[in-house]
Amino acid sequence: MQKVLIGAGLLGGVVVAVLLLRQPPEQTLADSLKQMQAERKATAPEPTVKKVSDLPVASKEGPWPEAVIEDPVFEFGRMPVMGKNSHRFIVENRGAAELELKAGNTTCKCTKFGFGETAEAAVDRVKVAPGEKVVLLINWKAGDAPDRGFRHGGDVHTNDPKTPLLKVAVEGAIEMPFDVMPQFTWDVGSIYDKPATFKGGIASRLHEKFSITKVESPSGKVHVNVVPMNIEELGTDSFVGGFSLFAEVGLDIPSGLFSEELLLYTDVSPDPVRVTVKARKFGAIRIQPMPGTQLNSETLSLMLGSFRAAEGKEVQLLVIVDEKDMQEPFAITESEADPGYLTATLEPLGAPSGTVHRYRLTLKIPPGRPAVQRTAEKPGFVRLQTNHPSGDAISLGLMLYSN
Repeated sequence: MQKVLIGAGLLGGVVVAVLLLRQPPEQTLADSLKQMQAERKATAPEPTVKKVSDLPVASKEGPWPEAVIEDPVFEFGRMPVMGKNSHRFIVENRGAAELELKAGNTTCKCTKFGFGETAEAAVDRVKVAPGEKVVLLINWKAGDAPDRGFRHGGDVHTNDPKTPLLKVAVEGAIEMPFDVMPQFTWDVGSIYDKPATFKGGIASRLHEKFSITKVESPSGKVHVNVVPMNIEELGTDSFVGGFSLFAEVGLDIPSGLFSEELLLYTDVSPDPVRVTVKARKFGAIRIQPMPGTQLNSETLSLMLGSFRAAEGKEVQLLVIVDEKDMQEPFAITESEADPGYLTATLEPLGAPSGTVHRYRLTLKIPPGRPAVQRTAEKPGFVRLQTNHPSGDAISLGLMLYSN
């Protein structure tokens, strides 16, 4: 017995000694035991809590209810973008026991439903006696873009053992109130010695009878004749109403690139339908690129490309001027540019041909100027007013990147 006690004492001493050796000198045995207990508690798994479902449950023995929706899918046809709509589904209990219904998840946030005659009074859970009916009201909102395959709805949970889940949906087409043809921009092209004409249109898949009450050109330079579309024109894309628009841009627009927003007012909405009209007029002054220079004649944009700011950049353009009725040599009278340190110089080029003179226009960004970037989204520009009696100026957009 004495040997057992001695052995136990030795073993206890060894355990204590090991614990003391594993801990920092200032940590006591009691502190070590507390730490071990805390570690065991931290790693112990949390007890699982079983979630109780709140869905209706069918009884194990009859009698049972019978949930019926005669038309679970509602086809609403067409509606405008950002429009709102609603529909009443009728749920009937054709069984012999009380029917419990609970509204479940919808297919998107744009759709909401509940039981009741109005959205304000609707509830998500209801009980229906045998032979009775209840209204399932669904409300939905269209997005901001056309969607001709719109279909959304949701689930209804029941305690009917044969039909524990009902699915309802609404489907149809989301349309723009009006379509403008072509979309966004009407480019009438170049104007020389006569007005430019263009045929566009405005039509609707929603409004069969609408009128164009006014066409507004902010500059007064664009004139539009409105003619109702015929059946063949309407049928090309399932339109129910529309008008052909014959636009004319006059000779009195300023030389260079012309652009303005045309406003089409209808009797359907106080907000106008907007379309951009563009044209280019070549007057007494014409611009052409010289070798090594990139000029977009459609947008009158000059591409200077990428270059080192320490080296600068220089491009040249051919300027053709009809100097008929001029009493003094053609010259630049005022200049404006972005970047502001761009310079412009003009010098005669060759002998004139009658009243037509040619000039070399040199645009230069001097070396050693700050780095700058001008893009298609945020272009620079150069505007050169001249002494030509027509009042024509040289106006170009600039795209460049110096580093």
